[in-house]
Amino acid sequence: MIEILFVDDQPEELAELEKTLRKFRQEWSMEFAHGGAEALRKVESNEYDVVVCDLNMPQPSGTDVLRQVQKKWPKAVRILLSKRGEQEQAIVSTGVAHQHLAKPCDADLLEMVISDTLALRYHMENDAIRDLVGRLDHLPTLPDTYTSLVAELNSPHSSLARVGDIIRRDVSISAKILQLVNSSFFGLPVHVTDVSHATALLGMNVVKPLVLSSGLFEQFAPGSLGEYSLAHLFDHSAEVALAARCISQLEGAASEDCDDAFMAGMLHDLGQLVLAKNFSAQYDQMREHAIETGTSLHELERAEFQASHADLGAYLLGLWGLPSPIVEAIVWHHTPYESTHDRLTPLASVHAAEAILNSSRNPMGEASGISHEFLSRLRRNDRVSVWSVALGIESQLA
Repeated sequence: MIEILFVDDQPEELAELEKTLRKFRQEWSMEFAHGGAEALRKVESNEYDVVVCDLNMPQPSGTDVLRQVQKKWPKAVRILLSKRGEQEQAIVSTGVAHQHLAKPCDADLLEMVISDTLALRYHMENDAIRDLVGRLDHLPTLPDTYTSLVAELNSPHSSLARVGDIIRRDVSISAKILQLVNSSFFGLPVHVTDVSHATALLGMNVVKPLVLSSGLFEQFAPGSLGEYSLAHLFDHSAEVALAARCISQLEGAASEDCDDAFMAGMLHDLGQLVLAKNFSAQYDQMREHAIETGTSLHELERAEFQASHADLGAYLLGLWGLPSPIVEAIVWHHTPYESTHDRLTPLASVHAAEAILNSSRNPMGEASGISHEFLSRLRRNDRVSVWSVALGIESQLA
């Protein structure tokens, strides 16, 4: 049985939560802690599969509790509940919580989020993925510029000027952001030459994924990747990111889900880059074979490595503490039907975005196999043509 700890310092809210969750007593073993201090005592002596914690508690805060859970029981799923208007505080918990949910939280939504996140955890504990990672001589690390940027954003004295200074110190990332902001992707009416100006125009929810993806991609020298094109990967990733965000916005998704869809789009093929670096000649042959035969590259990867680029990229991002919706979108972006999702999430947006974009270039190609089974589960099959029109693409998928 799944062991879950719920934490809130408001007795009436905790009692209401306990009441609404009674229907899950056959599936979950639930404990309830009144405040952070009691939660820390419980965590010290008991291991939980899931910890659901209110953000805005007096010390120790919800972030403090989840940070201790992360340290003591790193495999536990950590979910943070926050009221509207607490978004800035919630940002500070990035990397500590797998999921953020708004209070009051619907019991069925909470159950779905817990089930989805546990399914992801079980998938990522696959021995084949760990074995593949163990064979790799070259692994990317979380970029220093990104960690500095996150620290600055989490600071109560954060400023756009300091953010610009952090990015400007990394010449390669600065150049990539300026290249992208001046490209047709964004269609801005002015030519931008200053990183701070670019940051102000794009917004931090776009700049942060660009800093992370640029910092990861630049760790791979083009000459070491065989025939793999780093420039093509970045352009493709940016296209998918923008399209995924557009689809999320069209479907009325929350702003956080739109941001997660953009981040996942920028990073969805990170695993390809890692495989190209570590198995250059072999991976060139696999990509050639995929093109010649019309076989899905991720299927060839699973046959050869028992894990795909999607598995590998998601595994690394999970290790770095990126939120579960981003990791889910990456691990299942080719096979969304393997997930437990039955609602629109960043996974659906990234899957559909890549499928629509690729079908416009090669209607018989890999991505033209959009999962109508998955979209039917989400009751979104009839939306593919709407998304295609919004993206300015004559898709063959509807």
